Amino acid sequence: MKPSFNAPLLNQRVIQDRRSHPTSFLSILKFGGRRKGFRRKGEDRNRYVDCASLRTIVLTFIIFTLSILDAIFTFVQLQKGASELNPLMKPIIQSGFQSVIIIKSLGIGLLGCFLAIHQNFKISFYGMHVLAAMHILLLGYHLIAVIFV
Repeated sequence: MKPSFNAPLLNQRVIQDRRSHPTSFLSILKFGGRRKGFRRKGEDRNRYVDCASLRTIVLTFIIFTLSILDAIFTFVQLQKGASELNPLMKPIIQSGFQSVIIIKSLGIGLLGCFLAIHQNFKISFYGMHVLAAMHILLLGYHLIAVIFV
């Protein structure tokens, strides 16, 4: 029997169409998503995707690594007689090297993850680049201070 053109077409999709609701910001934290970008012009801002871009992953890794190096170089300078200028870090530094590494890695790591989740938002995009640039400048300061002082 041939299908009748007068009968309504049945939706034969087994999986619900993903476009029926926007992608959640938490979708980047779960594995299995495929969407890394957008196909249509104008869709690429203020929207979430399933996977972080390579640029976002690299920037997050750079920020995290430079933050750990900042903590290490801070302790090297403190042993040479320098003093900590950040009033929030003074009590943490007095508690020991391990607590500084843990707090800095968790704090900067969580900030980096938050910015990575929001990678397609303009403020997050600029924030990641500014944070990476600030850490690069800070590492340069530490290297100059360790070498010449």
